[in-house]
Amino acid sequence: MTFLLLILLNLSAHASLCELFGPSAGSIAIASQAEKESAANNYHAAALLGYSKTTQFSFNTFYVSTDFKEIKNVVVKNETTTVDTFKRGNAEVNPTPTAMFGIHFSTPLFAPEGPKFNISVIAPFDRLMETDTGDPYQPRYVMYENRFIRPNLIFSGSQSFGDWAFSAGVQTGIQSNGETYFVTKTTAGTPSVGKMSFNAKPSIAALASVSKITSNHVTFLSFQQEMKSNLQNRASGETEVAGSASIPFDFDVSSLLYYDPLTIRLGHQIHFEDHSSFFFTTEFQQWDSYDGSSLKLKKRGGTITGSNDYERLKLRNLFIPKIGYSRKLSEKWTGKVGYFYRQSPLKTENLKHSGNSIDVDKHVASAGAAYLFKFYQKDIILDLAYQLHLLRSQHITKTPGLETGNPPSAPSGSDEDVKIGSPGYSVGGKIHVVSLGLSWKY
Repeated sequence: MTFLLLILLNLSAHASLCELFGPSAGSIAIASQAEKESAANNYHAAALLGYSKTTQFSFNTFYVSTDFKEIKNVVVKNETTTVDTFKRGNAEVNPTPTAMFGIHFSTPLFAPEGPKFNISVIAPFDRLMETDTGDPYQPRYVMYENRFIRPNLIFSGSQSFGDWAFSAGVQTGIQSNGETYFVTKTTAGTPSVGKMSFNAKPSIAALASVSKITSNHVTFLSFQQEMKSNLQNRASGETEVAGSASIPFDFDVSSLLYYDPLTIRLGHQIHFEDHSSFFFTTEFQQWDSYDGSSLKLKKRGGTITGSNDYERLKLRNLFIPKIGYSRKLSEKWTGKVGYFYRQSPLKTENLKHSGNSIDVDKHVASAGAAYLFKFYQKDIILDLAYQLHLLRSQHITKTPGLETGNPPSAPSGSDEDVKIGSPGYSVGGKIHVVSLGLSWKY
């Protein structure tokens, strides 16, 4: 059983890097919004590519580092999370910095004015993906631990009809299920045995967008369907006890691997004759169906009890306003800035109770520069961007008692009669994102 859990704890709830930060260096610099370049396919309005008559390519790297407030000297173990153990210590909330890449490609089919085929690939540099359900009780920044460290593929087609352009496509996820059986032994010289079956298949979500260009204005509307990628596994078997008896177990094990909210974006761009541009977007995200990534153990049989969800997340839907500005500074240089404000879909009032899934509102500011140069007589654009996320600071004071609400085993009034995270902690901090991109058209 222990071995099974070690395997399954490598699975987590993720969304895309694009949702949190942006699909390219150029877009990150203007508050993660869409430009009429190949990265518009990913998370933005692919209809903008419908106006293109050239093949476009973009390669981008991303470096993400967190600087959250430290959480020290809090309860990290109690009788709810372990067997007769109480411990105070520090909760590690800053994950290892992450490096990722993004490739975007768009090309016309049949003729320059024909339909455009668009593809985007986002993935970590040094692994296929990183997944982790995380401890169901420890304080953790659930949106930023490794939620975005996973491959993301987007395919779309787009076409213009005069001033109008349309696109349709899909993004991919993963659904997985399996079955595991173990007989574990504790007697020396008696081997444990087990078997496992597992399969994975793709899940998809629809994408669509429409845009209209008039004079120096571009307006677009885009839609992204909600996508869930679930793990389902049955774990059964028995564990030897004292050499002559056994404890049978039979569980359904489930977790939400990835979650992308239903998202609608309405955007407008103004391009002036002095080679400056304003970018505006209002984004709606529906989080009603989000669930935490913790493993759920549902008892089917045997004597071992299943898990319980003491956290009970309280969710809200989001409106995210964004503004960006770019201006050509010289024949080769273009400067860019941006800002947006994002509420958290998780209500922080839950943190004072049994929940420790941390996410708070934030201000996000960005800046970047693009440099134009020639290579083999082709124009190449080098983008460098920096994005700073300032998370709202807040102190959390935990309410008395254990997560279960049941009477504690410790003596009345004992210091051990407290929740994980007690007596409390402060949340907030910064996220730093640096991105470098190369893009060209031919």
